[in-house]
Amino acid sequence: MNRKSLLWILLAIAIIIGGWFVWKKNSAQSNTVKIGAILPLTGSGANYGKSLKQGIDIAVEEVNNSGGINGRMLEIVYEDTKSDAKEGVSAFKKVVAFDRVPIVIGSLSSIILACQPVADSAHIVLINSSAISPKICEKADNFLFSLMVNGGAEAKFIANYFCKNYPSEKIAVLYSNNSSGKDTKDIFSKEMQAICGITPYEQSYELNSPDFRSQLNNIKLSKAKYCFLLAFSSKEFADILNQSKELNMGVQWISYSGIETKETLEFAGNSANDLIYSYPKYNPADTLYSNFQKKYSKRYNSWADIYTVTSYDGVKYLANIMTKYGISALNIQNGLRNTPTYNGIFGNISFSKNKQYVEKELIWKKIENNEYNILDYEK
Repeated sequence: MNRKSLLWILLAIAIIIGGWFVWKKNSAQSNTVKIGAILPLTGSGANYGKSLKQGIDIAVEEVNNSGGINGRMLEIVYEDTKSDAKEGVSAFKKVVAFDRVPIVIGSLSSIILACQPVADSAHIVLINSSAISPKICEKADNFLFSLMVNGGAEAKFIANYFCKNYPSEKIAVLYSNNSSGKDTKDIFSKEMQAICGITPYEQSYELNSPDFRSQLNNIKLSKAKYCFLLAFSSKEFADILNQSKELNMGVQWISYSGIETKETLEFAGNSANDLIYSYPKYNPADTLYSNFQKKYSKRYNSWADIYTVTSYDGVKYLANIMTKYGISALNIQNGLRNTPTYNGIFGNISFSKNKQYVEKELIWKKIENNEYNILDYEK
């Protein structure tokens, strides 16, 4: 056998082996259904990313133990956004182009808003699992769907409560200078002016700030007895409350659902006591809720916060959609718009072509003795 013939034989063998590996890879992929999850696993939003991932992992395990998506196992492709919008867009493009996912679950307002036009252009379903900016709901009319309670709805709920009970009192707003903080603050201030003619005293801060004493002193000098707190991370919530206590602020703190995390209580301690906040209505005695909390506690030796619950609900809902309608992005989009109400842990989930975001009834909760307690739940 001459050298040329040997080279041809070796090339043929290489092609056969390469083809076999490609076939094996494609065969393995055909047995799975992939979903992308671009989460803030590092950076200022890392504690949210951790909670979201835990909810997703539990849901995927349950889906696969129940037979997957028509016999195909559900697989999550995680990418770290590092709590940054540019990194988030890069992560979105990566899971779409390389991993060929039809759905991407995302988090943080700046990242969802940055990815939304990319998702619409690429015809990829984008699920908001935790971001609160009211602008997300405004843009949820094509491939973006939002499972998280709307920050604008919480702002209106709080404004209505305040104007009804304290129509002549002064209130301040301390907010993070990002999409979630600014957009929600704008809705709150507009609603306050419309209902009771009050213009809140506004103070903002930059993300990752360690010191809030300047803003807190300004609020103290304003003579406001109440303050609506729109912090971003659990550490920022806690640092603000701790420094407020040091300065003897004496204000009644009011906040929104994002404050309810394990880390807020760990970092803030007694400084968080007596703060009241809005939250999606749920029944702690409901079987879905209690069973999930038991499962979560057994697995993580803790309790599940709003981010864990919303991401869990989201994956279970998406699995239901894909099983019934198919696994392409267009199938999923159609299914999300046309599926009857899905009963999740935090209540019903349903979308339509013109309203691709959930609406939640809200309740009041309060931090007492380092615990989150429901104030007005009615059976």
